[in-house]
Amino acid sequence: MIAVTGTIDSIEVVHDYVRRMEEAAARRYDQLAGAAQLIHDKDSAATLHSLAAAARRRARTYSGSASKADHEVPPMPPMPAEGLEIGPWQVLEIALDTEYSMLTLIQVLRALAETPDSQSEADKLAERKRLHLIELESRQNRSPPPSGTQDG
Repeated sequence: MIAVTGTIDSIEVVHDYVRRMEEAAARRYDQLAGAAQLIHDKDSAATLHSLAAAARRRARTYSGSASKADHEVPPMPPMPAEGLEIGPWQVLEIALDTEYSMLTLIQVLRALAETPDSQSEADKLAERKRLHLIELESRQNRSPPPSGTQDG
């Protein structure tokens, strides 16, 4: 998660935070894709790589210098792959958790924004994030939850 420090007094400052947030999400999705590849779950890895690419595209929207994925040396997965079970529903659950965290950060930026322009921009970005969450939730609702979960 990214800490919000300083003043939020321009659209550019809002964009800088959102760019860094999207870059962090892209790295997380790439790490999880690496874990999915280690357990030979090509579909989940492909979905996670797609989410990473989308986050990098969004990051580039807010600056010309968004981070690029390093596909030559796969990032280390955030957990050992041994015993890991991941499927479409879990991938979307991870994506939803990540995207809800980003929405929370945008809401913090909105609360701290000191100018009408930066407040308005944060409102627009939060609305876009909400639409993205609706899309991800819809996709997850079409995937059967894993057995043994409260949703299953």
